[in-house]
Amino acid sequence: MSPIESLTDSQKARAAEFRDRWTEIGLCTDPSDRPRAEVAIREVYRQGGLEPPAKIVWCGSPLSQGLTRLIMVVKKPIERLWESVGTNVRHHIDGGSSDANLRPSVGHNIWQSIGARVEDRVRATVRNSVWASVADSAGAIVKDDVGDSVWDSVRASVGDSVWDSVEATARNSVCVGARLRESVEASVYGSHDASWLAFYRYFYEVLGLTDQTGSLSGLWELAQSAGWALPHQNICWVSERHHILSRDDRGRLHCDTGPACAYPDGWAIYAMHGVRVPRYVIEQPAQIDVVRIGAETNAEVRRVMIERYRYGEDVSGSAAYVRDSGAKRLDHDERFGTLWRRDLPNDEPIVMIEVINSTPEPDGRFKRYWLRVPPDTKTAHEAVAWTFGVPAKDYSPTVET
Repeated sequence: MSPIESLTDSQKARAAEFRDRWTEIGLCTDPSDRPRAEVAIREVYRQGGLEPPAKIVWCGSPLSQGLTRLIMVVKKPIERLWESVGTNVRHHIDGGSSDANLRPSVGHNIWQSIGARVEDRVRATVRNSVWASVADSAGAIVKDDVGDSVWDSVRASVGDSVWDSVEATARNSVCVGARLRESVEASVYGSHDASWLAFYRYFYEVLGLTDQTGSLSGLWELAQSAGWALPHQNICWVSERHHILSRDDRGRLHCDTGPACAYPDGWAIYAMHGVRVPRYVIEQPAQIDVVRIGAETNAEVRRVMIERYRYGEDVSGSAAYVRDSGAKRLDHDERFGTLWRRDLPNDEPIVMIEVINSTPEPDGRFKRYWLRVPPDTKTAHEAVAWTFGVPAKDYSPTVET
């Protein structure tokens, strides 16, 4: 059989169908279909040349999945790590690790993860078979129109954030961090594997390469029915899918009122426009103060904190922070206002012009406005001119009397 050199117009037209379908799978917030997922897990093992697990243990999130496996490895909770996760997550961990009938089923090889063998062996075989049957040009079209599109919507915006959040928990615990990272790296990512699974599903359905891709059927089923899975000899842990997922118009995790991504066991990710932040920044912005902002070393997180500073008050965000943080006065001009600058470590400075409305409010007060201007602005005149989109030399308003 000669390789497929090109795609027909009708085959190309179906790319959007697979892009949309598998993006929906990757972002799904429905409860897991547990019977379907368990059948899929056993099939994944068989397709990887391994005996199906004797036990399948359900967890409430990828975090409790990794911690449950970790606790069974080390035989006891780690106090520092135990205190860093929520009560609901700990409850799920307790339920997974205290089953007296579970330990004997694990066997003496619990420390030897087989996740990579389960997924990589199958994926490598499929990849080689497909690329022997499809020319590079035809494969590139499918990759661009299906695989990369789903990746951008699912793995890059959501899956990686989940991975990074579990990794952050590992970093916070010196004694078990490496073991927790090991759990993450050994996982099969279920619905978050939608991008590469969609790529090969297209070859299966549209190009008829069933022999070359059929061994992915278990992983396809798992992606459509559950979240992450952590395969071991004789036991497989599997996670529920996220039940809350909120994104901005660019597909980044984002919610300014609650978690952007959350799981049934209570584990949640808080983020604004793709930047993960501590929970209090979203749900209790009143706790953000100048000291906390100054202590934050991550520039992106600091920007979100500044944006949320004095949230709900008349003057909030950058304006309130510049006002309250001891900013340097660069210039003052009776006609144009006062120019302020607040330097920030590892970030560009905040430069703002403070102007006073010449018309009083009904209560007789003159309202102040704070406008952010480019960081290289040197004078109040230049700042106000910039807000009107003209050079300072061309901006000379008449004074009303």
